[in-house]
Amino acid sequence: MMKTMKNKRTKALLVSFFLTALVLVGFGYSRYSSADVPMMDAKTFSALTPQQALEASKVWHHTGKATVKVLPDHIEARLPNNERAKIALNGEFLLSIAPYINKTHNCTFHVPTGCQGELVEQPMHVMVTDKNTGKVVKNEMVTTGKDGFVDLWLPQGPNYEVMFHYNNMMAMETLPTQMDSRTCITTMRFKAGMSH
Repeated sequence: MMKTMKNKRTKALLVSFFLTALVLVGFGYSRYSSADVPMMDAKTFSALTPQQALEASKVWHHTGKATVKVLPDHIEARLPNNERAKIALNGEFLLSIAPYINKTHNCTFHVPTGCQGELVEQPMHVMVTDKNTGKVVKNEMVTTGKDGFVDLWLPQGPNYEVMFHYNNMMAMETLPTQMDSRTCITTMRFKAGMSH
């Protein structure tokens, strides 16, 4: 019993320490490098929420130290120590979107450790509408990350109309969130003069 409590306490401390480190390094997008983030084993990574796991994976963006892929129902990872981990999304769906003007790449399932979009750290407006109900589920300003992506966590199942406005241009696409749907959206090109 004591051993189980000690193991749970150790696991909680490891997760807490790792998350604190993520906050301190700005999820890997500050002046610090991934070397400042503690090594994570599969057990620690698997204890993260899907959102925490996505942010954690950005610490390894273009470092070659780990590979993380977001599939429709789970996140899978090969960690720096070569252990593998999996985290269920439990009814949530990630639409990781890299709207672009000139440059994009083909992608199906988002790899936050490798995918790179064109528009880095750019503020833009996004509106997301559930096509099944007509309800607007997001209507806000967002900023792309250093990877050029905007991450939208949404309930899995509906088709969503996603519309971005940026510098008098618009990009719009209807995106499904089914078990065979893309999590990496690199097909939303900004065009001038589009109207909804």
